[in-house]
Amino acid sequence: MGDVDQQNEEALLIRARERIDQQLLPREKPARMWGGRGTGLPCCLCDAPIVDSEPEMELEYEPPAALATVRFHLRCQSIWDVARQVPKTSPWISMQRELPPLHTMVEARISLGEARSLILNVMRVCDGETGPVVWLNATTNGTLPEAWRPVEWRSLPLPEHDIPTGLSRRA
Repeated sequence: MGDVDQQNEEALLIRARERIDQQLLPREKPARMWGGRGTGLPCCLCDAPIVDSEPEMELEYEPPAALATVRFHLRCQSIWDVARQVPKTSPWISMQRELPPLHTMVEARISLGEARSLILNVMRVCDGETGPVVWLNATTNGTLPEAWRPVEWRSLPLPEHDIPTGLSRRA
């Protein structure tokens, strides 16, 4: 792999994050990790062969891990380790930061008070400029009880049949 310049390192960090998000690389710490001479097999991050003059890091995972073994160049392993420790970004958006689009069904976390909440499909039907913001329960089409307050929301996933050909849903 040779020397990794700053630009290449940034590109590998982005690739590591993408592969972690796509579940092509694990986010978890390995059960075991070995180091030794390169075996000529490809690195799971940069895809270049790990030649016998380079150190190869082999990470082993216990079942039911998606990958039993992951191989890296020493530098690629360090870049992956940085990327895997970045917390997952949450799909939830705070209502204080941004309201969902009008007349669009979303999944919302609803505060019922006293540290109780539920997740419900809702729709915002009034923007608050011509009156109070009004929330409808998408199942019953009735307004939410006054004590129920939406605190955060996220877009609904596409139904399986609406996903474009060639793409797949991640769990």
